[in-house]
Amino acid sequence: MAIRINKALALISLISFGAQASPMDWKGSLTVDSHIIRDVRRTGDDCTPGSGSLCITPDNNNARYQSMILKLQPNLVVNDGVTIKGELSTGTGRTAKLGESTDSNTDDGNGSYYTQSTSSNLLVNQMYAEIYADTALYKVGRFSKNWGLGAIVNGGSTATDRFYSGYEGFEATFQLGGFQLTPMWAKLHTSNDPNGEYDSYESSVAALYDNTNRNLKIGLYYSVKEVETQSTLYGSNKGPHNVTLIDLYFSKIWGDFSFELEVPMLSGEVGTLYTSEEADFSANAYIIETGYQANSKWKLGLNGGVVSGDDASSSSFEGMYLNPNYKHSYLLFKYNYAGFMDGSKDVFNASIVNATYAQLYAHYTLDEWSWKFAALWAKANEVAKSGDSFYSHEDMATYTASADQSDDLGTELSIAFDYRWNPNVTFSSYLAYHMVGSYYAFSNSSEDLSTTNVMATGMQLSIQF
Repeated sequence: MAIRINKALALISLISFGAQASPMDWKGSLTVDSHIIRDVRRTGDDCTPGSGSLCITPDNNNARYQSMILKLQPNLVVNDGVTIKGELSTGTGRTAKLGESTDSNTDDGNGSYYTQSTSSNLLVNQMYAEIYADTALYKVGRFSKNWGLGAIVNGGSTATDRFYSGYEGFEATFQLGGFQLTPMWAKLHTSNDPNGEYDSYESSVAALYDNTNRNLKIGLYYSVKEVETQSTLYGSNKGPHNVTLIDLYFSKIWGDFSFELEVPMLSGEVGTLYTSEEADFSANAYIIETGYQANSKWKLGLNGGVVSGDDASSSSFEGMYLNPNYKHSYLLFKYNYAGFMDGSKDVFNASIVNATYAQLYAHYTLDEWSWKFAALWAKANEVAKSGDSFYSHEDMATYTASADQSDDLGTELSIAFDYRWNPNVTFSSYLAYHMVGSYYAFSNSSEDLSTTNVMATGMQLSIQF
């Protein structure tokens, strides 16, 4: 829902606006990272993608990329009761891959090195007014939202979040002691024909009980998303949608131990978004995060979840795709791997779906250093069975299986560190190794693929301002 604007005009306008309106301040973050992934295809076989096979185009077995995530967040105080807030970024999905916006100026025909130039557009991801009143806090405009652990509704507030749950409309937050009630209405999509037939919109209400004395939070998020027949929010000819989200959240801290639970449930009519025929929606997930602060330096914990998949045996679609921001891995759930060999697919747009997973972690923190150790295991909930129809959650299509498929997604081991150079600058690095499970050997033929383990390393510089 970002609006592309000319970079030069945007900067001139913002500078001029900031000079005339006071007080105005800026905050945000700039993150630059670099990654190398070996054996990214998870197989060395010369195979053919498609028809439910987990083969990836045999182009290059390794991958590497560098990217930049820029978030500029202006804050303009209009008066005691009104503040204008926003977020600007560049690239696609807040991400600019280094080099992708570089153009060579060869008008003089010599292609000299000094003729290199770079350019990109600024995006207005968010721009809204916060209005303070005696009764509530109101938001009007384009804004993001977060709920619970962020498994479904994720505001993308951290420096490395590439996605966010965005809405255009208004919401009000009513506070009464420890109770908070937040109704919202938003237009998600429309077209040039203002007759309502092309619209998509969402209504929601969030109720949260927050008892700080007992370190207890209990909440319920309820929303209804309606996509009209001619809307192209999810593409053309996807049919009307009417989807209800009920998302339960619980958080409790007992001394040094913390426990969080989120249970999102989706139901309704989802058109042909996931299948070739119109289908009902019935999906759910159970997500937990725990932590134990053993002492001032060590924190231990267990994260886990059960995220439903579709078994292709009924007219209902049961697959739950979590928000692309919500991941605990460097490899296993992090990427849409086909995108490394197919430029039409976004490598970052990957979700936890059709999986049961558990992660043990340990964090060791000193004054400037933080070390992170983790082991992640996962299995698929729904797999192909020879002779039956199965749903490929990677292709988002239904096929007939020619062989049985294993449910073993594998195990990922990782070690990472953060070095806080100063309060605003953090340098990070990691090493991750995915012992690829036999789930990825499935080729939908009588002969399985041979699997190859994946290793990745990367580093990142993040500046908060």
